[in-house]
Amino acid sequence: MVSQIAIPSGKELMTYEEFATAYEYSISTVKRMVAAGELLLLPRKKEGAAARINMIAFRARLLQQGINCKYVGA
Repeated sequence: MVSQIAIPSGKELMTYEEFATAYEYSISTVKRMVAAGELLLLPRKKEGAAARINMIAFRARLLQQGINCKYVGA
């Protein structure tokens, strides 16, 4: 049997504030997660543009962690 993985739908990009609200984190925690590389940002096209969190990469990482979890049967 071949396992198939699908990335759940949802917003592709979120601001720090949207992410903090959706996942009940403080803004400072979100900034720490970005600095640590836990959240990836979409490259800015122009200087001074608002940073956007790449939610597709975030969901893909969560799915990969679930696949590798020892508590999830294969």
